[in-house]
Amino acid sequence: MNLKNRLYLDHNATTPVSGSVYEHIKEMPFANPSSVHGSGKKARREVGIVTDFLHDLFQMESNTFEVVYHSGATEGINTIAKGLALEAKKAGESFTFFYLGSDHSCINNQKGFLHALGFDYKELPIDENGALLEEQAIKLIKENPSSTKFLNFTWVNNETGIVFDLAQAERIKEATGVIVHVDAVQAVGKISNWFNLSSNLDFYTFSGHKFGALKGCGFSFVRAELPLMPLLNGGGQQLGRRSGTENTFGILSLKLALEEVKEGYDHAGQRAARDWFEDQIQGLLADQGEVIGKKAKRNGNTIYFFLYEVSAQNAAMVFDMAGIDLSNGSACSSGAVVPSRVLLAMGYNESQAKSALRVSFAWNFNHEDAQNIWDQFEGPLKRLLSNN
Repeated sequence: MNLKNRLYLDHNATTPVSGSVYEHIKEMPFANPSSVHGSGKKARREVGIVTDFLHDLFQMESNTFEVVYHSGATEGINTIAKGLALEAKKAGESFTFFYLGSDHSCINNQKGFLHALGFDYKELPIDENGALLEEQAIKLIKENPSSTKFLNFTWVNNETGIVFDLAQAERIKEATGVIVHVDAVQAVGKISNWFNLSSNLDFYTFSGHKFGALKGCGFSFVRAELPLMPLLNGGGQQLGRRSGTENTFGILSLKLALEEVKEGYDHAGQRAARDWFEDQIQGLLADQGEVIGKKAKRNGNTIYFFLYEVSAQNAAMVFDMAGIDLSNGSACSSGAVVPSRVLLAMGYNESQAKSALRVSFAWNFNHEDAQNIWDQFEGPLKRLLSNN
C-alpha cells in the first residue's frame, strides 16, 4: 500500500483504518453504553448489534460463547491466561500453561507471573518448519500432573505466516482435556477460512487494528461456563468479565472492517500475488539468502526471508531510506537488536535469527499491486546484495 509516497509493507504489525470506518465514524454514537439516558441506550444497542454480528459471522453460539471486548490482543490474552491461573489459585489447584517458543511475546512473557503463583510453564516442541509436533505435545500434556492445563494455540504465526490447523488443536484437546486458547490475531484477511472457528475449543482472541478497525479495540470469544478472574476490576461492565467503559467507536469499527474484508477478500488472488513477489525475491537472493517456511503451510500475505551476513536492522534501514516500510520480525521487538525468538525455536542459529526481514501485504493485495511494489522494492534489495 502506498501511503504518502511510502510503500507500507508491514500489515502484520498494524493496518491502515479501512475506508468504511472513515466513512461512518462521524455517525457513530459516542455516549457511554452504560449510561441510562437516550444517547447511552443508543450506544448500547449499537454495541449489541456488533456482538450479534460477531456471533453470526464466526458461527459461535451466544449461549455457549460470550464476546468480551478489550483493548486488543495483549490485554485479551493476558485476561484469559491470568484469569484462568488466578481461578486455579483461588481453588487451591495446580496449573500448567503450555505454549510454543514461536508464540507471540504476550504468551511467552507470562512466565514470570505464573512462576510467582507457583505454577508451571512448559514449552511444546516444534520442527524446523515451525510445525507443532503433535504426538510429543500430547504426551507432554498427558504426563503433566496439574489439575488445570491450559494451551495457547497460535492459528497463524505473526512473523513467519505459518498456519496451524484448528483440527490439530481439537485433537490435542480431545486426547488430553487441556483448555485451549486460540490466538487468532493474524487470521483475518490472511487465510481462506479465517471466519470458520471450532466451537470445540474454548477461547479465541482477535485484535481490530490487524484488519482495518481502530487501534485500541479487540475482542475474545470466551466459553461461558469457564470462570475467569477479571484482569480489570471496576464497575462490572461486560458481565464482570472486563470492567471499564466500552470503547464504542472501536467496537463499531470492528463490524465495519470485518464486513469489508468478508465481502472483498480473495485468498487465492492474494496468495498468487505473494508467490509471484516471493519468486522475484528468491531469484535475486540466489545463494545469498533464503525464504523461511517455504515447506510449511503459510498464509497469503507474508514473506519472511534473510540475507546471509546482513543484519536485519541494517537491511531495514536501507529499505526505510528507499521509502519502504517493512519489519525485522514482530512489531513488539522490531526496535531491538536481538535474534528472532521464533527462528531460534525453529532451529535457526543466532546469526540467521538476527538477519530476518518480514514483508506483509494488505488483505486486498493483488498481482497488479505486486508488480507495482516490486518496481520500488527491487532496487534496495539489489543494493544490499551487491554490498554483501
